[in-house]
Amino acid sequence: MGAGNVKGLRGVNLGAEAVTLGKRGDEMGIPIPGAYASPRISNGVLCWYAGDTFEIAIQIDLEDQDGEHVEITAADCVRITFYDETRETVHTETFSKIAGNTVTLTVDTEVSAKFPRGLYSYDIAFLHGNRTTLARDNRIRVE
Repeated sequence: MGAGNVKGLRGVNLGAEAVTLGKRGDEMGIPIPGAYASPRISNGVLCWYAGDTFEIAIQIDLEDQDGEHVEITAADCVRITFYDETRETVHTETFSKIAGNTVTLTVDTEVSAKFPRGLYSYDIAFLHGNRTTLARDNRIRVE
């Protein structure tokens, strides 16, 4: 695991020696390990630090049974549901009026407070008259 850029995630990436310890005015501080990027994808798991706030852009690329591109229309919705380890719902977000097949999930202070340190999962559903599951039991680790 390490810090790095992940497309669609907005956050701050720390340089290798972004934080140092030393006396005031001392230019030769001792580097201390920085935090990993937050949020980030690590081995397929969405990770962030408890209390962090951020936005995630989720690009939805769909094809029909004939291999044709599916454009999400104004009448369609995408729902993301987050669960704790017992599959109790922690948070649900429904997106409508989707442009460019992209939804942006905003984890603000209120949403972040619902996720203390622990393991979670999420599902993504495409609602278009029918319900199509796009992701099921994808993992989240809040550190």
